[in-house]
Amino acid sequence: MDKGRNYNINIEGKIIKEMELSYFLQFFCFSFLTILIFLGSYAYFHHQYIILTQAICDTLDDVILGRNPMQNLDLETQSSKIRSKLDMIVKMAKHSEEQAVLQRQKLQQMISDISHQVKTPISNILMYTDTLELKDSYDKEQQKFLFIIKSQVKKLEFLMQSLVKMSRLESEMFIIKQKRALLFPVISKAVSSVLLDADKKQLRLCVVCPQELSVFFDEKWTEEAITNVLDNAIKYTDSGGKISIYVEAWQLYTRIEIKDTGHGICPEHQNDIFKRFYREKKVHEISGVGLGLYLTREILEKQGGYITVTSYPEKGSCFSIFLPNKNRK
Repeated sequence: MDKGRNYNINIEGKIIKEMELSYFLQFFCFSFLTILIFLGSYAYFHHQYIILTQAICDTLDDVILGRNPMQNLDLETQSSKIRSKLDMIVKMAKHSEEQAVLQRQKLQQMISDISHQVKTPISNILMYTDTLELKDSYDKEQQKFLFIIKSQVKKLEFLMQSLVKMSRLESEMFIIKQKRALLFPVISKAVSSVLLDADKKQLRLCVVCPQELSVFFDEKWTEEAITNVLDNAIKYTDSGGKISIYVEAWQLYTRIEIKDTGHGICPEHQNDIFKRFYREKKVHEISGVGLGLYLTREILEKQGGYITVTSYPEKGSCFSIFLPNKNRK
C-alpha cells in the first residue's frame, strides 16, 4: 500500500512539474512574442518618424531654396498628409508673395504716373515765378509771398522725386550696376551738388580721400546716398560750422566718414532716423521730408554695404558709410 501510495505521489509530482514547465514555456513564449511585437512596433514607428521628419525637412529645404516641393502621391500615410499640408502652406505663402509684389508694382506705377502728371504743373509754376521775380514793381510783402510760393513748389518737386526713388527701391524696379571704380570722382560730384548750400551757411568742407582708391559699387546710386547724408549735415549744422569727409580702406569694406558739428541726435532716436518720413520734433522747422537717410540705407544694403551713426546732442554727428571692396553677392 505504501509503495502504491508513493507511486501515485510521484506521478502527481511529475504531472505538476510538467504543468509548471508548460506554464513557464507558455509564459516565456508570450513574453518573447510581446517583446518581438514591441520591438517591431518601435522599429516601424521609428522608421515612420524618420520618414515624416525627412519629408518635413525636404519640404522646408525646398521652401528655403525657392524650389517647388516634390509631390507625394501616397495620401494614406501620415507623413504624406503632413507633407500635403506643408505644400498647401507653401502655395499660400507664394501666392501672398506674388500678390505683395504685384501690389508694390502697382504702387510704383501709380506714383510714377502721378509724378509724371505733377511734373508739368510744377515746372510751369516755377517758370512763372521766375518770370514774376524779374519785375521790380512788387512791394516787400508781395516779394515775400512770391518767395514762399517758389520755395514751397521746390519742396513739392523734391518730395515727388523722393517718392519715385523710394517706390523704385521698394518694388525692385531699379537695377544696381556694381563695378570696380574709383571713389574720389563720386565723392567730388556729391560735394559739388551741395557746395552752394554750404556756402550760403558759410560752412567749411574738408575732404580727405585717396584718389587711387577703388571699390565695388554703383556710382550713380552711391553718389545719391552720399549726397543725402551731406544734405542732412548741411541742414542741421549752424552757420560757421564744419563738415569733414574722411575715406579709409579697411580689409573688407571702405569707410566713408561724414562728420559735422551740427545739432546732434538723441541716442533713443538714432535708429529711427533711418525710417521713412521720420523727423525729430526739434528739427521740424527745418525743411525736409524724412526720406534721405531711408533711401541711403536702402541703396547701401542693396550693394552689400551699410551705414552707422554716432551722435550726441549739440555735439554733432558722425555717419559712416561702408562699401564692399569686392563683390559680396
